[in-house]
Amino acid sequence: MSTHNSVAGEHSYQKTLRWWDGFTISLSIPAALFIVIGYAMGSLGAWTAIALAFAVALIACLQNYVYSEMAGMFGEKVGGISMYANQGWRSRTTLAGPVATFGYWFSWSSSLAIYGLQIGTLVQAEWFPTVTWTFSTGLAEIGLPHVIALAVLILGWGLNVLGMRPAMSIMYVTGVLILIPIVVFAVAPFFSGSWSISNLHWNLSASGFPAWQTIIAWMFVMAWSVYGIEAVAAFVPEFRDTVRDSRIALRLAGFFVLAVYVLVPLGVGGLAEQGEIAANPVTFYLQAFDRLIPGSDWLMTICLIAGLMLMMVMTTAAGGRVLHGSALEGLTIRQLGELNKAGVPARAMSLDLLVNVVLIVFVGDALAVIVAGIMGYLICHILSLTGFINLRRDQPDAERPIRLGRQWVYIAGLLAAIDTVILVVGIASTEITGYGGIKEVIIGILVLSLSVVLYFYRQMKQEKQPFTWRHSGVGTNPGPETDVEEAPVPAGESK
Repeated sequence: MSTHNSVAGEHSYQKTLRWWDGFTISLSIPAALFIVIGYAMGSLGAWTAIALAFAVALIACLQNYVYSEMAGMFGEKVGGISMYANQGWRSRTTLAGPVATFGYWFSWSSSLAIYGLQIGTLVQAEWFPTVTWTFSTGLAEIGLPHVIALAVLILGWGLNVLGMRPAMSIMYVTGVLILIPIVVFAVAPFFSGSWSISNLHWNLSASGFPAWQTIIAWMFVMAWSVYGIEAVAAFVPEFRDTVRDSRIALRLAGFFVLAVYVLVPLGVGGLAEQGEIAANPVTFYLQAFDRLIPGSDWLMTICLIAGLMLMMVMTTAAGGRVLHGSALEGLTIRQLGELNKAGVPARAMSLDLLVNVVLIVFVGDALAVIVAGIMGYLICHILSLTGFINLRRDQPDAERPIRLGRQWVYIAGLLAAIDTVILVVGIASTEITGYGGIKEVIIGILVLSLSVVLYFYRQMKQEKQPFTWRHSGVGTNPGPETDVEEAPVPAGESK
């Protein structure tokens, strides 16, 4: 195998990325802070939101440590943590892989429409406040924000299908821009006369539900964005030095998001009263930025748009690689396992584009499917963390270029248990946060069910193989097209 390819043959990715590229990719996750945390502060008070953000960021950081070991073990596997879940569970059930893959993919894919519509809303509010025309598609009312969302969606897709280098170029530019408000809000408020500790409150009783349920319900929503620092794992096969670059990028992303999710809410929360934040959970950042740097609300708008654009480019790239890796492993239809001439999974990324065009044009408010996405995403994390435990039990002597101490087996178990509680309570408590309900849970179940249907189709129709509930061996999946011969059984012994 060439040292410049991650996978031999026509499915190869060029190994051109370094750890700082991976860290740049992870900058997209703090960008999501400016979407989620405002709603939490407006509902719960700034102190509560900061505490919950810190807790969720700490979990994400610890999870990235766990994933770093598996990234070293399966550096050639395309698809990030969903592939780690497949490797950890394939000797027990073959269904964990497709469920983890589609749960992961749908959570990322459906977010594209959300970020696109946020960009459209920001552009309209800042530069076209009087443009209020709309038209109906029969299922949704479409206005200027929706048209802008479609434009940036196509732009992000176009940058990705041209290759990883063009995508990384825009990620560097937008990454620098999103760092501006992150640094300003993390430092400047404490030296300004506008920041007041009296604006920070604990307000867990406002929801009318028990405090523990309110806490977990909001952790459920926050996990959707904060846990996303693991996206670096989706690009591991493209790192030049797989082990070193993976270790640094995954762990640095964890420490960075931990700092950002504490300092930024602390800084911005002291600049505005809770009522002001609740009334404008996204655009209040513009006024807060203007208080620190008068006349600069336009700059904050540009930085927010840049951060959301960074999210969209990264999400398209990661989601496409997950579907491509799933097809390579025989977990979904073969057609998604192809790369274009630029060496990227254009077919898989085009499916992302199609899904989000449908969400924007026919659903209108993409937040309607957020619960479905979070549900699948948390299931993927639970399968990946428990897969780590399975691998330690099944393959104790396997080569692990990045090997964690034994205590991490227990940490992984604790993290999986926490994620399970967040998943179950979060699904049952969507009325607390206002994100979705039973309909969206059903959508999530249907998406996960579709993954199983496509897996059956791949195995029995495309590969013409009988379905098996589990692979008898452990280790690297030989793939659906590889014939594996059984070792002969010595005389006098039984299987």
